[in-house]
Amino acid sequence: MSWSKCYCVAATMLVLVRFGAFVLLVIFIVNDVRPAIRGLYMRRTTCTVLTSAISSDVVSCECPGEMRRGCTSSFPCLKINVTFVGRHRLNLTGILVDNQKNMGYRGDQLCSTRPCNKYRYDNVRRVLDFQRSTGQPDRTFPCFFDPGDQTEVFRQLLDANGG
Repeated sequence: MSWSKCYCVAATMLVLVRFGAFVLLVIFIVNDVRPAIRGLYMRRTTCTVLTSAISSDVVSCECPGEMRRGCTSSFPCLKINVTFVGRHRLNLTGILVDNQKNMGYRGDQLCSTRPCNKYRYDNVRRVLDFQRSTGQPDRTFPCFFDPGDQTEVFRQLLDANGG
């Protein structure tokens, strides 16, 4: 192989590696940083549980860390409706979501918690535990809302490290 061909192959490989790194960075930003940034705009308020129910809908999910094996699981959809004081001191209602990592789902996919373990019974147990600890009617606790989108209310905020 001549020197120029070798240089051309090396340059092409370098470009591909840089492009791959850029794509991975974009994926990281979209999946991990966006919820933390959204947390900066949240306002603290007090939530009171109105209703709490597990719907007949079962939500499918991909097991984290096992995507290469095609692991899918499911969990029951718990919806906790809360009332809170929002912008302009208006009394509002919304769906409580455990944290902002689970934001952005709509309709049947908007669930108060989204556990996704390989074993479905673990997911069912976690949903029931969340309902017992948080979803009892008339229960009051601190929560957070986004003044720009007051349809979702968060039980806790994640910091930039995800915890």
